[in-house]
Parts: sequence; C-alpha cells; structure tokens
Amino acid sequence: MFTGIVTDGLIVSILPDEQGWELVLAAPKFAHIVKIGDSVAIDGACLSVIKINGDHLSFYVSTESIDKTIIKYYKEGAKVNIELPMQPNGYLGGHYVLGHVDTTANIVNVIPGEKAWFFTIAIPNDFIKYVVYKGSVAINGISLTINKVIENNIELCIIPVTIEKTNMSLLKVNDLVNIEFDILAKYTEQLLNKREVKDV
Repeated sequence: MFTGIVTDGLIVSILPDEQGWELVLAAPKFAHIVKIGDSVAIDGACLSVIKINGDHLSFYVSTESIDKTIIKYYKEGAKVNIELPMQPNGYLGGHYVLGHVDTTANIVNVIPGEKAWFFTIAIPNDFIKYVVYKGSVAINGISLTINKVIENNIELCIIPVTIEKTNMSLLKVNDLVNIEFDILAKYTEQLLNKREVKDV
C-alpha cells in the first residue's frame, strides 16, 4: 500500500522480451534500502524489484501492466515518479493508493504558474462515477485533490513543491497519465450494489 507521496527516478534502460519488459531505473534516493522482491510504485503502478545493481533497480513488467498503463510509452532517460510502500509506523501524507492503475486518461489543458500549475484531465466515461469534488485521486502515483469537476473533466491544482519533485512539469496536452481512483469510492459502490441486489 502507498500514500501517493512520491520522489523522482530516471529510466536507464528498457529490455523487452516475449513475456514483458525488464525496466531498469536509477533511484539513488532509496536504492540502498530496497531488497529483491520489494514492491515499488512506478508512476502509480506497483512493480516488484528483481535486481539491484548499485543505484539501479530492475523491475519485471508484465504484458498486462504494459497494456493498461503509460509504461508502454516509456523511453530511456525519462523521469518517473517512484514511491516505496507505506511503513506501519509512517505518516499517511496523501491517501491510500494501492498501486493498481485503473486506466489511463488524457491531459486536455495545462496552465503553468508561479504559485500553482493547473491541469485538466478527461476521465473515461466508465470511471467518472468515482470522481468527487475535493476527493482524492492518484495521477502517475501522486496523491492529488480534485479541484473542480466539469462534466467528464477534472481540474487539479499542483503546488510548486509537487511540480519540482515529480514528472508533472513534463506533461503536455494530449499526454496520457496513469490514474487510480480512491479505493473508498470503489468499496462504497460495491456495497451499494450488493445492497440493491439483496433488496430486490
């Protein structure tokens, strides 16, 4: 489980094969504390460490993860958001993020500013039911608050420290992002659906 409070890493190499990819990242900020088999969120997608070589961490990426996330568009040298799992004695600085990306979504507007950047993201129809004004959402693994909801679009207000520490500043109109909706919304939907069936 993650919190959506991320740091940055760099894609060193991508080694594809028939079963998936081996993704190698430079992660000097925490490579020294990671062990083989540990889960790490990369742009919000939970992956397992398969090799450690100094500051470089290698991950196996299945074909399903490639198909359902922005990983398919990765290139060597690109900046990614990285987060280690939440520790039992740690602070929950964001919200509960599982690292299970629901879908990808398009950036439709970016407005940079000195005090904040504003991003508008188009949510696919099947997932708009999980969107709540002032609710939480994970974009590329970053825990963010929904600033506005306009039909199928959400607006996010990103403060400078988040812009500096993540890959948000690199995003442009028409880029895709990984998006994971709040697990509480999904559980609520599941419970309500079961209740409706029981009442019938």
